[in-house]
Parts: sequence; C-alpha cells; structure tokens
Amino acid sequence: MDTIGYRSKMTLTSIMVLFLLLGWNTAVWGEETKREPSPEVAPEMTEEKLPEKVQPPVGYVPGISAPDLYGTLGLGPTAGVLAPYGNPVAYDSLQRGWRSFRVGKVNLTPYFAVEGLYRSNIFLTPSDKKSDFIMVLSPGLRAEIPIAGRHRLSVGYLGTGFIYTGFTEQSHYDQNVNVDMTLNFKGGTSLRFGNTFRSATEEINSEFAQRRNYWRTTPYLTITRAFADRWKLQGAYQFDTLVFTNGEDDINDFDQHNVAATLFYRFWPKTSALIEYIFTYRGYPSFPRDNNYTHSPLVGLTWDPTAKLTGTMKFGYTFKQYETDLSGRNNSPENFIMVANLLYRYSRYTNLTVTAQRAFFEDVDFDNSAYRSTGVWVSLNHDWHYFRVYSYATFFYMNNDYVSPSFDAGNGEFLDREDNIIGVGLGLSRPINRWLRARIDYFYSNRSSNFAGYTYNDHRLLFGVSTSF
Repeated sequence: MDTIGYRSKMTLTSIMVLFLLLGWNTAVWGEETKREPSPEVAPEMTEEKLPEKVQPPVGYVPGISAPDLYGTLGLGPTAGVLAPYGNPVAYDSLQRGWRSFRVGKVNLTPYFAVEGLYRSNIFLTPSDKKSDFIMVLSPGLRAEIPIAGRHRLSVGYLGTGFIYTGFTEQSHYDQNVNVDMTLNFKGGTSLRFGNTFRSATEEINSEFAQRRNYWRTTPYLTITRAFADRWKLQGAYQFDTLVFTNGEDDINDFDQHNVAATLFYRFWPKTSALIEYIFTYRGYPSFPRDNNYTHSPLVGLTWDPTAKLTGTMKFGYTFKQYETDLSGRNNSPENFIMVANLLYRYSRYTNLTVTAQRAFFEDVDFDNSAYRSTGVWVSLNHDWHYFRVYSYATFFYMNNDYVSPSFDAGNGEFLDREDNIIGVGLGLSRPINRWLRARIDYFYSNRSSNFAGYTYNDHRLLFGVSTSF
C-alpha cells in the first residue's frame, strides 16, 4: 500500500468528518478567547517587582526536564478537548521565557537555561545501576504577531541538549517547534490551528539496548461556536504521526487520527455541562495487524477560567476494536474512562492542581500492546513573595494494566503485564534579577512490574540558572 497516499486520504477524510460534525457553513464562526489575568505582584516588592510568571495550563505538573520517565510518548496527564486521548504536548506554545520585547509588530520572548542534572539510574535498570552527571542546555524563542487586534500567530522553538559527562555516547539533542494560529471572529466564534514537531531520542533503557531516534508531528485544528447565549459547540481534529529513524523500529511507527465533537450548556454563570464524542483511529503502516479504532462517548462539567476552581471533569466509556483478529489477543477491549483536570486557586500565592485520568493507550516500547492506564497527579505551588521564592511539591501514581497476555522471558510464561509507577518531587526557584533565575529540583520515581527486568527506581537532582532577556 502507498503509505503517503494512505496517510493523505485518512487525513482528508478525518477533516471532512470534523466539518460535518460541526455543521460547517459558509459563515465562519468565532468567539473571543479569554486570557487569564497575570498573577498579581506582591505589594511589598516596590523596589524591584517580581518578573511575570508564565501561567501553567490546567493539568500541568511541574518536574525535572526530559529525559522523561515514560519512554517515547511521555505519557503524563493530558489536557484539552481531546483529553484523555491525543498527543499531550501538541498545544504547548513552547514559551519558557518571562520577558518579552518588540521588533516591529513581533513580540519576542527568548529563553536559555544551563542546568546540571544528576541521575542515579540512567538506564532505568533493576540492578547494576549506572549513574551520571548531565549538562542540560535549553535554548528557546517564541515569536507572537497580533493580527487586526483580535487574531494571533505564534511560532515557538525549544531545544534541549543532554551532555553526559561519563557515558558520553548517550549525549543527544532534542528539538521542538510549534506554529499556532488563533482567529477570533465576531458573532461568537473562534478557529485555532497549528502544528507541533518534535525530533528527539529515546534513550537506552531496560526495554531497549540501543537508542531510538524519532520524529513526531502533530497538526491540529479546533473550531468553536457560541450561540443562544448558553450553548457552545466545539470540534477538534488532531493528526499524530510517530516515525522512528532506524529501519528496525518501523514496526512501531504509527499514524493516529483523533476527532472530537463537544456540546456545552452553561447552566450557571461559571459552570457548564458537556456531552462529548471522541473517535480515534490508529494505523501502523509497517504492521497493519495492530490497526484499531475506538469510540468514546463522555459527559461532564467544566468551570470558567475566571472562577476560583477551574477545569474539566468528564466520565465515559471506550469501545476499542482491532481490524484484524489475533488468537490470544483481546481484540475488542472496552472499559470505563474518566478525566479530571482541576486547578484550585487557594490564594493569589497558592495553587493546587489535581489531575486524574483513566483511558486506553498503546505501548510502542512493548509490541504496540494496549493497556488501561489509571493515574493521578497532584501539585501544590506556592509563591513565597516576601522572600521572592517560588516552590512546588508534586506527586503522581500510575497503574498500567495490559489487556492481553505477553510472554515474560524472565518467568518463562505468558502473563498479563501490570506496572505501578510512583513519583515525588520538590523544587525551588528564585529570580536573581529581572532577567535571570536560579532553580533546584529533586525528583524520585519508582516502577514495579510483574515482568522480570522492568522494575527500577531513579533519583534525580537538578540545579541551574535560566535567563530571559
């Protein structure tokens, strides 16, 4: 089969389905995008105000930068209309700086970080652990162009270089680019579209004895229409493609189409009910026997961004179906799913973020096997304004329950794999001046598994400075 033609046809078909779900007509819909106000500056800081902090999105959990804990896909919490499905980093604007300046009509936000990272178990192995000290260099730049006062175009870049001092062959450089366009039209309508590209490396770990370089591209489109004062209809499409650059890893390449339609009804000034339907199709061009699709109806509540409690709660069910029936595989798994992305503003200095999710995923590091993932992430953030210190404490727990048995070479039998992963972290940061900040973070993770060789723990300590000038 012509892979390029196949991907193009699937992309076009999914976009057409999205437009039909929205009832697209010749008049373009639009809605003003509400921007959350910037955090207030403590009145005591009159001589030199704190730099404006970048407000984290709902569902964001702070922690030490990549290499991530979850392999190629970085399966942390997912926010947005497609949650719990879709690429969790697709809508990241890549803005890490906090100071901006104008060049003509372009607003530029630069960023650069130099950090030292100690890891106690760089290969994530259960025994014979190897530690190393890593220099982490992260340049970034975001450009934003306002258009006609109500539209916006932004382009963001963020790179991360990992320079290992002991195991120098593990050094690599990851790159991310995001292009995002937001159009807000009169009459209660908005249109957002863009693309996120990532070129990165999955490091050697307990599952793979060699590095795996990959590209990940995620174009997306969201259309929102508000009408009748209380109703809002939203449609979203996301195409997610993962390509490994090494030929022997082609079996794990995939193309995933995500389409969602959501109807909101605002019954209180800051609270809306929602009904949602998400359709997902994942195809493996080099291994079509794993092609599958899912149907996921959900209902829930969402809270307005100006409320003290912000976020979304959704509950539903996923029906998954493989196109090819295989003996020994659960070819039509189904289960309850849920999403809770909540941000509670206790005060202007203290925020509590709670994210809980349960959904189906597929592990490209483990024969594309499907599993049910249930996780909770909690983060407490506090601004010690008198001392000009920003702190966070975070905790997460994930249970990954694989739906079909696999052969465990260590035990010599077929088992239903089950992993439990926990992590805790603490961090402090402080501005040195308007354009320079210092930080220190500690993070501990532990994975237990009933499969031999997949249990590990890792301590990470990071310290460094970042600048936005």
